[in-house]
Amino acid sequence: MARITPKENFLRLAGGGHPEYVPYFTFMGNEPIPEVSSKSAGPQIFVQPPPNEDGSFTNVWGVTNYPNQETAGSAMPEPDVFILDDITKWADVLKKPAIRDDLDFEAMAKADFERIEINRDETALRTGLFFGPWMFLVSLMGFEGAMVSMAEDPETVKELFDWVTNMYEPYYTKVLDAYKPDIWSIGDDTCTERAPFFSVAMYRDIFKPFYTRFAKQAMERGIPVIFHICGFVEPFIPEMIDFGVKYIEPAQETNDIMSLKDQYKGQMSYLGAYDWGKHVPRNYPNYDEEEVRQDVRAAIDKYSPGGAFGTLIWPVSYVGDPKIDDLKKLVWNEAYEYGKKVYGYTD
Repeated sequence: MARITPKENFLRLAGGGHPEYVPYFTFMGNEPIPEVSSKSAGPQIFVQPPPNEDGSFTNVWGVTNYPNQETAGSAMPEPDVFILDDITKWADVLKKPAIRDDLDFEAMAKADFERIEINRDETALRTGLFFGPWMFLVSLMGFEGAMVSMAEDPETVKELFDWVTNMYEPYYTKVLDAYKPDIWSIGDDTCTERAPFFSVAMYRDIFKPFYTRFAKQAMERGIPVIFHICGFVEPFIPEMIDFGVKYIEPAQETNDIMSLKDQYKGQMSYLGAYDWGKHVPRNYPNYDEEEVRQDVRAAIDKYSPGGAFGTLIWPVSYVGDPKIDDLKKLVWNEAYEYGKKVYGYTD
């Protein structure tokens, strides 16, 4: 069989397709495996304030984020400090961020490609202008404030989302023209592990119109959309299919992925199906390598039949864990090596 590139194989997966082998979705793009299915790059439109000495930073909306032990060093909004406590006052609190004065999209694309060291013939490029309206609102008001505001004053919430979307929307054409991505990236974490934060009706009324605007130009160009969404996403999948989503990541095991593959066959693919919290090796930080390998193989055996599936495994631990890097390499390479075999592909 003639060799298929990682890029082509990953793009065949779009919308429930059947690749030649199970791809490993290179979430960060720098996982140390022999092939890189996709990498992500995109421009920074607004002027981002510099980080503080402790690693915290204040984003363009005025929300301070702190890295912390519980999130393995990832930055999160400062707990219990909200810059907006009344949704009707958003226009008084939020100001339009400063726009960079060097917005040469062609130059930014070239610099980004050099920075991430992407071979466009071998690796698919994911690009987007990331704005998740739900998590944006939560960062301003907290979960309770956001949900109360949507219940009591949904029209004002939509006015806020429209204001931000109007800032981003004029740049979509420029980004698509300059970066020429293979996949368009959007996302929003609207679900907990057990259920969405709100109803399908509220999703359809408040959020779907904006996701549709984010995806519209990519859809018109025939570019598949990948959507980052954690948790129990099942109720939202029909809505997501409507605005061009072809891949969901990370498709967590709280969802009935086998049922979803059958119900939306030929429409959606699922990247993940391996929630690290359910697979931490027993006795960790001590572990048996063969047990770990077999656990990865079992997940691939379960979810790979019929296609529409790619692996995504991201072990997390406390900051400074001396074992986690070796464990990451183990599961990533096992997922890649075993995924190459399950459909009988040879090159």
